Amino acid sequence: MFQYIVKRILLVIPVLFGVSILVFGIMHLSPGDPAILMLGEGAPEAELEALRARLGLNEPLHVQYGMWVGRVLQGDLGRSIRSNRLVAAEIASRLPATIELAVLATLISVAIGIPIGVLSATRPNSLLDNATMVAALGGLAMPVFWQALMMILIFSLWLGWFPSSGRLGGWEYYVLPTLTLGTSSIAAITRMTRSTMLETIRQDYVRTAHSKGVAERRVIYRHALRNALIPVVTVIGLQFGSLLAGAVLTETIFNWPGIGRLAVDAIRAQDFPVVQGVILVFAIAYALVNLLVDLTYAALDPRLRVRYG
Repeated sequence: MFQYIVKRILLVIPVLFGVSILVFGIMHLSPGDPAILMLGEGAPEAELEALRARLGLNEPLHVQYGMWVGRVLQGDLGRSIRSNRLVAAEIASRLPATIELAVLATLISVAIGIPIGVLSATRPNSLLDNATMVAALGGLAMPVFWQALMMILIFSLWLGWFPSSGRLGGWEYYVLPTLTLGTSSIAAITRMTRSTMLETIRQDYVRTAHSKGVAERRVIYRHALRNALIPVVTVIGLQFGSLLAGAVLTETIFNWPGIGRLAVDAIRAQDFPVVQGVILVFAIAYALVNLLVDLTYAALDPRLRVRYG
């Protein structure tokens, strides 16, 4: 088991290395001179050149990358061009809001998606099953920005039930952003739970349990659901990573003060140290979530525990 955990942790390292190269390359190939952005268009050439030398912008790209990685490993993501604050401090001040939103959306997705998926699988081809699958397909197909605008129009402007923007002030501020962010996850988890449950309840051990007279509820929730949850856990992990990245649109529309909105503001201002930092945080979070999913596999699947000892 220890071997399995170490192997999964080691696999994260090349992923993060590849992401760091992509992030650094894309941001440094984008147009715009950071020195001019920081000092302004009318700054004297001597001051611009001095700033470029201080930031290492005159060095070859691979040298700049090495300097950047060295600073990142020490926790230094640089300073924001726009505010001159430390990027790490800017991200740290916004990250709790994004995690809060993603965790709430994931909890709602799991709480709704798994029970509905089980109900749908245990009543195949019924009215409930067909209605669930149509709703799930609609949830997957609906663009986030359109859904957000429709929810603001209906529940905020027409009915006046929930505020259309902001974060602090009460639970009602969380309803529209969380439901908007979690809708596609609810649909994905529902579809995966139904699919795996349908496959599981046709297995011989489930039929054997039925033939021994075990109660239906016990067969479904005690025996079938545990095995069916293994691929569902994968979807939940991937959805959580997607929710972090998808928070960019949701936070912008609902004026939510998270790192998604910070990224949008930084892109508009060509504040590339902040953009680099935010993308790196997203990548690390995604990698850690997938690592957690792999470790959860080991807890749910006894074959892995036997294989790795």
